[in-house]
Amino acid sequence: MITGAAGRGAVFRAHVVIGVLGAFASSLAPIAVPVAVAADTSSPRTAVLAQIGLETDADDFGGLLARGGALFGYQSYLQNFGFAAQNTHYAQDGWNEDVPGVIGIYRNQRRDTLEGLRAEAGVVSLSGHARPIGDVTWSHRPRDTTGIELIAAGDVVGTREALERGISYGLAAASVEQQFGSRLTGIAFAGWQPFTDGNSRSLLRARLIWGIAPEQGLSAQVRWRQYASSKDDVDGAYYNPERYRNWDAGLSLRRRVGTWTVGGLAGAGRERADNASWQTTTIAELRAEGPLSGGMRLTIGVLYNRAAGFAESSDYWYGSASIGVIVPLTL
Repeated sequence: MITGAAGRGAVFRAHVVIGVLGAFASSLAPIAVPVAVAADTSSPRTAVLAQIGLETDADDFGGLLARGGALFGYQSYLQNFGFAAQNTHYAQDGWNEDVPGVIGIYRNQRRDTLEGLRAEAGVVSLSGHARPIGDVTWSHRPRDTTGIELIAAGDVVGTREALERGISYGLAAASVEQQFGSRLTGIAFAGWQPFTDGNSRSLLRARLIWGIAPEQGLSAQVRWRQYASSKDDVDGAYYNPERYRNWDAGLSLRRRVGTWTVGGLAGAGRERADNASWQTTTIAELRAEGPLSGGMRLTIGVLYNRAAGFAESSDYWYGSASIGVIVPLTL
């Protein structure tokens, strides 16, 4: 997760769309981490995957995601395809709702630049409705200093009222990254986020990243994000100002520790909805990913975000934690 503007509910499938929709998830650092660029030479295998995720917020609204599946043609975590079944159990003050679903998975990316396609797409059952979900990103670098991404995503809207009404959203977006010299990088993003209740949002993002110590993976970044909603009344289903603006700044660290990649972020800023006063926001994130014995791969992430999401409450905060593992099978 794609997610700030997308709110809770998309964070469990965090990837670059979280940096698009949500706080800073994909912005841990656009600075490259040195990796071996040799092609995978192992024969394709079958692997099993499992993921558990937990989220909660200031309204005591919680979600528990359980996912399990199989990957085929598995050469590495960057080259595989498969499927998974999942269920997200939402609960709040004695109320609960299960959102089961199935997804297809495809990943084919270069190890050195992560160019290529990363896709998850499927359907969930929500209050008697079949809703598409997904997270698809195609990345390309026409030059060493320029990157392009095309993004499509979708998920359910994570509030009790929205879940009971079967509301979900989609996303179509594009971003361009440009490096200026050896330390400065700029990223621009534009997107459209339609909702199944007839609302839609136009999204704009901009980010500047300065490599403080590139050899150590340390960078500073400043970001602006905003959206405008087409409807000013969604019957209280989710937080929906006509206009939302937010700027924030932070430090991020992303580097190799042995065979693992570890990243962290701490930042703060200000947000404003419509003509209300500016409010303080904060963000903290930690993520680790790397191999275990037998070719297994483990991913761990935690996130804390104090900023507007889909909930209506003042002084809103959101937290999540997830752990995922891929286990190749020896046949």
